[in-house]
Amino acid sequence: MSQPFPRPLSIRGKLTLAALAPLIVVLILVTVAIVYLINAYIVGDTQKRVQNEMDSARAVYLRELERIRDVVRFTAHSEATSRSLSQGQRTQLLDELEAIERREQLDILGISDPLGQTQHPGQQSEVFSKFMKKSLYQGSFAGTALLSAEQMQTLSPGLARKARLALIDGEKPSDAFETRGLFLISVAPVRDKSGNVLGFLYGGKLLNKHLSLVDEIQRIIYGEEKFNGIERGSATIFLDDRRIATTIRLDDGSRALGTQVSPQVAKAVLVEKQSWLGRARVIDEWYLTAYEPILDIDGQPIGALYVGLLEKPFMALKARVAAILFGLLLLGSGLGYLLAREISRHLSRPILALDTMAQRVAEGEKHLQLPATSRDEIGHLTRTFNHMAAALHERETQLNILNQQLEVKVRERTSQLEERNRELISTRDELLRSEKLAAVGSLAAGVAHEINNPAAIIRGNVEILLMELPAGTEGREEAEEILKQTERISRITQNMLTFAREQAIHPRPVDVNRLLDEIVAQVSHQVTLGTIEIVRRFGADLPPLITDEERLRQVFTNLLLNALQAMAGAGVLTLETRLENNAMEVTVQDTGPGIPENIRSAIFNPFFTSKKHGTGLGLSTAYGIVQSMGGKIEVESREGEGSLFRVKLPQKE
Repeated sequence: MSQPFPRPLSIRGKLTLAALAPLIVVLILVTVAIVYLINAYIVGDTQKRVQNEMDSARAVYLRELERIRDVVRFTAHSEATSRSLSQGQRTQLLDELEAIERREQLDILGISDPLGQTQHPGQQSEVFSKFMKKSLYQGSFAGTALLSAEQMQTLSPGLARKARLALIDGEKPSDAFETRGLFLISVAPVRDKSGNVLGFLYGGKLLNKHLSLVDEIQRIIYGEEKFNGIERGSATIFLDDRRIATTIRLDDGSRALGTQVSPQVAKAVLVEKQSWLGRARVIDEWYLTAYEPILDIDGQPIGALYVGLLEKPFMALKARVAAILFGLLLLGSGLGYLLAREISRHLSRPILALDTMAQRVAEGEKHLQLPATSRDEIGHLTRTFNHMAAALHERETQLNILNQQLEVKVRERTSQLEERNRELISTRDELLRSEKLAAVGSLAAGVAHEINNPAAIIRGNVEILLMELPAGTEGREEAEEILKQTERISRITQNMLTFAREQAIHPRPVDVNRLLDEIVAQVSHQVTLGTIEIVRRFGADLPPLITDEERLRQVFTNLLLNALQAMAGAGVLTLETRLENNAMEVTVQDTGPGIPENIRSAIFNPFFTSKKHGTGLGLSTAYGIVQSMGGKIEVESREGEGSLFRVKLPQKE
């Protein structure tokens, strides 16, 4: 049994499909593009936000460190402290320090002699000794330090017990404890009126279980905002890879103290000393996180600072946007289908009328005419059909006249050709049949000729019918409505697409030659000079430079350290100062390996470094300071011949 042919698609269906298919394709492409752009925007914006949040957290951390430094520095510089220490009133001094310790909420605040001996006889803190050396040059020094349980017990009774923290491996507490303590430490020398060092004042704050600090970080950055009962943001301080102060909570509501950071983050932050920015699982939730190493006085990582933003709100936002776009896609497709169906029905109505009239002509009806209501292809086809129907009627009339004439002739000759009547009748009947067959053949040829050309035009132009409708014709309003809706979609997509710090200068007169000598003496404690020869070509009788001495010290310290490190203990370091064109010009030249030409233009970029353990901030910081002073810094270098850095600063009255 033969299979029936599938029902062909009607003209109305073809018109609907031709109008709807491009619209659906455009809507799908627009939806995919919008989802991609929104996702890219959310990811990029969130990464920038987390980085800014880490900057804010670091500022809070440093503010707390600076507060401790201020307390220690002001106490050390007070006349009462100097007088009590110089007159041997140690008991009274310790009582005063204890009161300050309680008032300022410090965990330790003590005094040592010039050799580093604390108030506890026979005990000396190696950690504080490094801080003491640096404080001699800076007036005070603050940083982060890691103390053992024995060192804490020596400094203050009960401090080791306060720092003790149970460790959690997995979901249950283990038998191990963290006995070390992470401290914010500051040391300042106590001097008499002659400038002699009478001792050192040290103070610190224990970060173990310092929940108020991480709560303050969370409050400043994220406020009280929650998502489904979970804090949207979190902050943590790590000692090595363990949380010692955190806002993250376990299932029972307790703080996740003693829990461990992921090995991937620990390797990047605590081993490679790099900041880490990315998506990470914290306890049982996914966060968009930022980690930054906390370094001790020797530059070694001893912990980390963390901030994280809960990922769930962003995933919910993306799901909501996707649902809205999908709904718009369905709505647009539905409206497009209804409009296309209505337009196709309007356009197919004249063609169906032609079909009906053709059937009536085939059944023998005459004088049939269709009104031509348009000037397009359909109107042309209607006029052609009317012409065909008129021609057919005329030919049929002529045929009838011919038949009548033939009958007259037959009757006139009947009497004469009676004998051949049958033959004549037969001939007449045969002629009549021939004439009818000829008429029908001519009609079929005419219909085929007259319909073939307009039908070909219809087939060739029906797909571009919407773009070819002249202004003011019937059906133009519906086509323009489709165009308006398409333009509206285009406008909507275009509208959605449409989505450093000045250095504080405290000027005062600065003797540049003296400053360079001091820096050379200081950096010799940080870098081994070896056989390096230091050549000074200082200009004589140079006037003092009106600028910020500490900022300028930072610039030249960076340049000298880079030069000394580049020569690796052997070479010549040349320092030259001179006054030229009312500007102070200082050059630092080394005989190191030089700077490759391919990276020379990038050495002042932040975080660019060619050193294995460098941060890439030294030269960029120096560059910013010099710029803020109204000067400029230049570099000249050849590989194998060393480098020369030239700093030019304006000489102000």
